[in-house]
Amino acid sequence: MTTINQSRRKFCALAAGAAGGLLAAPCIARAQSNKDVVRFCWTNTVIVSAQLQHTLMNTDIADRHGLKLEMTQFTGSSEVNEALASNAADIGSVSDFSAVMMMAAGIPIYTVAHQSSFRSAVLATKNSGIKTLADLKGKTVYGLFGITAYLHAQDAVRRAGLTPGKDVNFVNMGTAELSDAVRAQKIDAFFTWDPWVANFEFNGLATELTHNTTPAMVLEARGSFLKDKPDVLKRFLRAHAEALFFANQNKELTNKWFRSRDPAKGLDPSVIEKASDFDPNWRANQFADIRTAVSAEGIASMQHMADWGFGEKLLPKLPKVADWMRLDAAKAVDAEAVSNPFDPKTVKILRGL
Repeated sequence: MTTINQSRRKFCALAAGAAGGLLAAPCIARAQSNKDVVRFCWTNTVIVSAQLQHTLMNTDIADRHGLKLEMTQFTGSSEVNEALASNAADIGSVSDFSAVMMMAAGIPIYTVAHQSSFRSAVLATKNSGIKTLADLKGKTVYGLFGITAYLHAQDAVRRAGLTPGKDVNFVNMGTAELSDAVRAQKIDAFFTWDPWVANFEFNGLATELTHNTTPAMVLEARGSFLKDKPDVLKRFLRAHAEALFFANQNKELTNKWFRSRDPAKGLDPSVIEKASDFDPNWRANQFADIRTAVSAEGIASMQHMADWGFGEKLLPKLPKVADWMRLDAAKAVDAEAVSNPFDPKTVKILRGL
């Protein structure tokens, strides 16, 4: 979920640059050569998104829809954005605020679907003595700046009647350093997202003070891809929805796939399941309940991020989020889910661990 502040100038330079270096990561899950190629970039950092993406790699779902997926794993959303901007990818999975950053940069890359919802939280370390948000007065809260969890941490502090920068100090800290500091109990409070929230709780290192379940991963696509291959996009989104429901119905297997790669290696299965359960799609009982389109609430949430990001000088300009949504294909997938059902028991697993 990591994001960085990218200027319009840097993004435009990326768009004009060669894509070769970004393709160094291995491409996997290639189907037969007569299929429509989709270059899809992803990360293994956020629950539900990870399980469904492993499903796309490890099953015949994409092949059923006439797709040849070339899937490249990156470490964070900023790298996925770079791949899209430089035409090294057609579609990518990024955090909601990373998508907003691309909107602000003005590059023709559009949000085409919702992928997953997850929890962000403000936590107190075990030895801090902090029990409520009110106890944060005069304290320092650590975390990675420029991400949705930072926005929600500031919102939570304000709701508690405290003023960021006056009553509560926020300090930027990278995820690896933050993890070390929590384990050593060197800090009192911090903010992060799942599955790391659940992992810190599971290991008895921290206690949640408040959480927010509006953060999301979304799918972005290049404007040229949308123009030239609208049918391919729709088939991809249908395959994406089927992969999500397959993961939902085969949680033990797909959670194991998630844990097979960094940075999820070593996570206890119960941590992944607890974190995943905050996503309504993970709790869906039937395929028709899976939602692919970004909701009106999701668009409003991303606009709130845009307003905040511009105010924090994280964005070069204030975008109108709705103008960067291209949701017709996702809405069609949702509408057809009832009339065109999907049985996950018919899926063929192509590879395992």
